[in-house]
Amino acid sequence: MRNGSPIMLGSGRYIQCPGAIHQIGKEASYFGKKVLIVAGKTPWEKFGEAVSRSLKDCGIDYQVHPFKGYCSESNTNTIKEEAAKYGAELIIGIGGGRCLDTAKWAANLFGVRCITVPTSAATCAAYVTLCVMYDDTGSTLCSVFTDQEVAAAIVDTEIIAKDCPPRMFAAGIADALAKYPEVDFSMIYSTDWEKSVLPALALEVAKFNTQKYFASGLEALEDVRNGKATEVMEDILCTNIVLTGMVSALASGGKQLAIAHSFYDCVCTLFKPQRAKHLHGEIVSCGIAVQMGTNGYPEEQIEETVDFLKSVGTPTKLGDIGIEATDENLESIYGYVFSNMGISDADMQEKIKANFSRII
Repeated sequence: MRNGSPIMLGSGRYIQCPGAIHQIGKEASYFGKKVLIVAGKTPWEKFGEAVSRSLKDCGIDYQVHPFKGYCSESNTNTIKEEAAKYGAELIIGIGGGRCLDTAKWAANLFGVRCITVPTSAATCAAYVTLCVMYDDTGSTLCSVFTDQEVAAAIVDTEIIAKDCPPRMFAAGIADALAKYPEVDFSMIYSTDWEKSVLPALALEVAKFNTQKYFASGLEALEDVRNGKATEVMEDILCTNIVLTGMVSALASGGKQLAIAHSFYDCVCTLFKPQRAKHLHGEIVSCGIAVQMGTNGYPEEQIEETVDFLKSVGTPTKLGDIGIEATDENLESIYGYVFSNMGISDADMQEKIKANFSRII
């Protein structure tokens, strides 16, 4: 099973509650007294004082590395060198998905643990060992996996309710909704897939998540719009980060890469102006109907999902993300997706092409 590789389902510790940010010092103290913080500009301006106070109260020194750009080789190597020079015993990432991935991978390169503090619920990056690598221009390169779990993921529900834009919360829902049809597709068609109880369980968790979103996703999104950390909002927040991350881990992370996420990689690489205007989950959202249609799902199921995506405000058409459906653009998309997924079978290629008509 997993060819002898360890099975890591997510972070070693997960803390989700109002005021969780004030527990950073206590969590950090388990790993050392010198911390390098990798933080986005806006998150640090908003929450840096609370983080600083928590660390100082626990006798922990820290240094801040301002994050910008992508989780790239140059960025992670720079942080690794800074951590070595400072003598860091722990790295803490504070911000969105790219920032957290960068902190995780830099910590892995340097050989210390990482604590993540997400300031949005747009991805499951805070929880998983997977890191998406980009070049410095924003083109996706590959997925890598850290040698150890995230030491702790600290999710402050007040921060998410009051400071996370509803658009990001919705994008996290859309990103998670892609998991079921993508895992389902990979289990059936992928040649590089472990046929065991683990991906089968991933599919069951993804199914549960989908049902949860349809039942209360809109209510949770409305709570975020109103700045309220309700029980419903906390459930969906946990689903966005933990349960979706668990699906990724159970499905061997990058190995469940299928149409919706390959389409995202395509946009990152070939349509950079459009990528710059949209979130990860928004672009993934656009490819979900293509994946579902390729899987052969009933039309009413696909329509239900598309209607739900529209209701939370995420894109469902190429035009929604600013891509014109020209023959040239479509051929570029097809070529990238087929190459990225390793699909050479002509019949499958034609099936995927036919289902792209759903988003034109």
